[in-house]
Amino acid sequence: MSAGNTEVRELEWYLRDHLFRQCNAGKMEFVRESLPQEMVSLYLRYRGTSPSQISELMTAVIQNLVSRNVLEQKGDELKLMGSLMRLQCANCFYINYLTTAEPRVCMRCDRGELQEFPQKKA
Repeated sequence: MSAGNTEVRELEWYLRDHLFRQCNAGKMEFVRESLPQEMVSLYLRYRGTSPSQISELMTAVIQNLVSRNVLEQKGDELKLMGSLMRLQCANCFYINYLTTAEPRVCMRCDRGELQEFPQKKA
């Protein structure tokens, strides 16, 4: 796997995490141009990265999410096609953010043993 591909997969995971959190807050529509800056401000992983660098990688990520029916794109507007579920793989413990339209298969190891992610204790 090339370094560029690894960066795209990692950014996709963080973007899915961001979309999951926004969806839980009731937000289903996003402006594509604002996402790179949101990633820089919200995720420590991207604090030292320029929004323009994230924007370049985001093109491939958004194309993938559109092709998987996670997002619908109209110009610069993005809309979640449904809510995201946070599931943990019983095999490799990877946290997956999937819509109901996507196969319930781990995005890291391709196994179908996904469980609801444990809820935080009050």
